[in-house]
Order: sequence, then C-alpha cells, then structure tokens
Amino acid sequence: MIEIVNVNLSTTWILIYTGLVIGITSMITNWLRMRRHFDKLNIPGPKPLPIIGNFNLIIKHGLPYNDLILTQKYGKTLGFFMGSGPVVETTDLRLIKSVLIKDFSIFTNRKRIEAMMFEPYDHFLSLIKDEEWKSIRAVLSTSFTSGKLKSMSKLMMECSNQLNNHLKKVADQDGTFNGKDYFEGFTLDVICSCCFGFSVDSINDPNNEIIKHLKNLFLDSMTKDPRFMLIILFPKLATFLRKRNMLELFPKSSIEYLQDFDFYNNAKTQRINQNIEMIFIQSMIEHEENVEKNIIEQQHLSDDEETNWNLKDARYFKKKLTVAEIFSQAAMFLIAGMETTANTLNLIAYNLAKHQDVQQKLIDEVDQVLENNNGEIDHETVKKMSYMSMVIDETLRMFPAAVFLERLASQDFEFEGMKIEKGQKIVVPLWALHRDPDLYPEPDNFDPERFSDQNKLKRDSNAYLPFGNGPRNCLGMRFALLEIKLALTNIMTKFRFETCEKTPTMIEIDSSGFARPKIPVVLQIKIDINLNLSLLEK
Repeated sequence: MIEIVNVNLSTTWILIYTGLVIGITSMITNWLRMRRHFDKLNIPGPKPLPIIGNFNLIIKHGLPYNDLILTQKYGKTLGFFMGSGPVVETTDLRLIKSVLIKDFSIFTNRKRIEAMMFEPYDHFLSLIKDEEWKSIRAVLSTSFTSGKLKSMSKLMMECSNQLNNHLKKVADQDGTFNGKDYFEGFTLDVICSCCFGFSVDSINDPNNEIIKHLKNLFLDSMTKDPRFMLIILFPKLATFLRKRNMLELFPKSSIEYLQDFDFYNNAKTQRINQNIEMIFIQSMIEHEENVEKNIIEQQHLSDDEETNWNLKDARYFKKKLTVAEIFSQAAMFLIAGMETTANTLNLIAYNLAKHQDVQQKLIDEVDQVLENNNGEIDHETVKKMSYMSMVIDETLRMFPAAVFLERLASQDFEFEGMKIEKGQKIVVPLWALHRDPDLYPEPDNFDPERFSDQNKLKRDSNAYLPFGNGPRNCLGMRFALLEIKLALTNIMTKFRFETCEKTPTMIEIDSSGFARPKIPVVLQIKIDINLNLSLLEK
C-alpha cells in the first residue's frame, strides 16, 4: 500500500516537473522568437522582455512619452511588443499616407480586442470590419450633414448658455473651478440633447445616474488598471475569463442601464408624438424609411458637399441597422463624445489662462465677428472665426484627444525595405508625431500661429491628425468642432480664464490612450470688465 502511494506521488511530481519544463521551454522559445521578430523584417526597435514585451517601458515613462522616446531613439519607424503582440509604430509621413489613404484597402480595419466583443462594444463603428464598417459608416454619416449640424447648433447653444450660467456662479464667488467637471457636464448635455432628445443638467446634478454609469464604462490608465493590463498582456486569458463570467471588464449594472434607455423605440415615439427630428437615432429611423422608399442615392449622396460618399458607394446605404447595431452606435457616441471633447475644452481653457495675449486676441476676434453679425452666435458666425480655429488646432496638436491611431494589415506590405506582415498592427503615435521638431519647431510651446493659412500650406496634411485622415477618419469631427466653437465663443463674450495657485505649471497626461491630465486642471474664471455691454446684456 505504501509503495503504491509513493509511486503515485512520484508520478505526480514527474508530471509537475514535466509541465514546468515544457512551460519554461515554451516561454523561452517564444521570447527568442520575439527578439528575432523585427530583425528579420528589417525594422529597428527595443528588445522585448519575456511575457511583458516592452510594456515595462510604458510603465516607466507613460504611454505617450514612451512613444516620443522610442521615436527619438530608433527613428520614424520602429517595432516593439505590447505583451506578446508585435506593434509597428511610425511617424514617417509617407508611410502614414500609405496606411491611411493610398493603401487604405490593405489597412482598412483596426485590431479587435476580443475580450471586449460583447454588447454594446461588439458593434462599435471603431471596431467593426470591412463591409459591416462601410455600411454602418454610410448610414451614420447621414446624421452629420451640414443641414443637421446647423439645426443641432441651436440645441448646443442652449447647453452652452446653461454652462455659462454655472460659470457665472463660480465667477461670482472665488472663481476657482475644476474645468473637467464643468466641461464634461456640458458635453454630456449636448450629446443627450442633440442626439437622443432629452435634457439633463449634468453640472447642476453631478451625481446624475447617467454620469455615474458612463464613467463606469471607461478603463483607467493602462499602467494602473489591472483589467487594462490583463487585456494587453494576456488577451486570450482575458477573453477566456470574460466569456465564462469570471472577469467583469465593466459593471453589468451600467451596461444594463444604457440598455434600459431603449434609444430606438424612444426615438420613434418622440418622432410620432413630438415631431422632434434632430436626433442621432432618428436619422437612422429616417434612413430605414428612405431604404423602403428607395430614395437613398438621391438624398444622401447629394445632401452634403463635405461627405466622402459618391454614387459608387450607394449600395452601402441600402443596409438597415439592427436594434443591436443602433444601440452600439448610441452607446459609442455617448462614451466617446463626452470625455474627449470635454478634455479638449479643458485644455483650451488652460492654454488661454497661461497665455493672456492669445486669449485677448481671441476675445477681440469674437467681439468683432459678433459685432458684424448682430451679436448672434450660431453655426455660421463661428465659421468666420479663423483665429479661434487656430487656437483649437494648436491645442489638439499638443493634446490630441486620442494619442494614437491604429490599423491592421490585411496582407503583407513592404515599405522601403521594411516588411509589415499580414495581421500586423501598425500605430501612428500622435503625441510623438505632433511633437516632431522638424514639423513643429519648439513643439512644447503653445503657438496658434502654426495654423495660419500660410503656415498650414508648408506642412504635409498627414503631419496633423487629431481626427485621423482618409476614409476612416473621425465621423464626429465636425460635430465636436462645432460644439467646441459655440461653447468657447459664448464663454469669451462674458469671461476670461486665469491661472491660480492650484493651476499646474505643466500638463502631464496618463496612459489611458486619451489626453487625460494626471491631475485636475484648476483655473480661475472672471467676468471680463472690458466686455462690450450690449453683448453682456444679451
């Protein structure tokens, strides 16, 4: 009996040792493969560590700053590993043009995060592929025509007036405020009003349920959030655990909260009972009606001079979106549209507070344009504010809303002796690109003059990519810019931003992948005593 037990124990230990040897051998073999991977492709870059690849550099420096360091050390195109996943990173303008425009058919898609392929993320426009992307993109483009944006601008101004009322209360007290709280409330109000047909006063009610649940649907910095690190370092394990309900990436209650909104049927009800038309989801309902009436070509392909669609794309407008697809786009618009635009407004305010000369020049332009247009702030008047566009562009250069773009190669591709294999992820690090001193001398300085018409002509169009470029650029770009311009114009007619003791001397952003400041951007807001009195009364 004792001999049998000893034999069983010996067998158990043999199996354990064998498993360990196989595991260690596999790890070493994979690590050696990783070390040779980019050498054989003729792509320079740092040597990876076992398991984590070059993730240690991101932990050490931070995501955007690491991109800048790698680019300075290894050149404009390099390779590194996020966990065991190879990444090609480039700031070469010629390769960027190939990826985003010239060879777009090869680089159409983004890499899907399999662990996040569940509702509502599974149909996000930013994650879907090929024909599904083309069809949904075509349908969604009907929501952002010039005509609809013009109508939405009225709702944006209502939200902007509400923001100004809150800012006045702050100015009437000590004037100190955390911009993120106010601008996030504003951007959420705009999205809810313009796109979903209901109003929320988010600034006045910061504990509003929708704010709480939306914030639950964001991941934190990838160097701090264990869920983020698991997805990056062990993507297959993360997918396995999530599918078996052993890993909750986002609170189930928050996802169910959005599902309970029933965007689609609510929009239909409002359309029938209240005749409300300027709503994001209602554009999709209109699209269904147009498909049934077979008038897609005539309406959508000629509706807006700025759309990228033409007659050869007409077939993509013939798709009807499922309720699940509509829900995904609604959720994406809420999640993506709130924080990114709020961050940009917050950082514009910071730059203006730090550069009073720029702020005064902007105030002068706003006053002059409004004086010439009967004091009206609307879709048309903000188009005439060229210096405002320069201020916004320079802020987005320094702090792009998303700090990188990515694409996936659908076939092998060669560029100047470098080989990009099928299935390879290629990234454009916007933080590093926008801080290239060859493109932007003294890149850490805030200088709106970089974006004068004359200076823009001197640069390649792919040197500035806060909204991407090519067919897969940001669909909500014009919506976001209009929202920013209307809010900023309204603020500049009444207030000015200043620094205070709590204002950071410089902005550092985290590793979330967004231009999210590490610490609160606290500023002072004051009523401008030099205001044009007629505008103040208005």
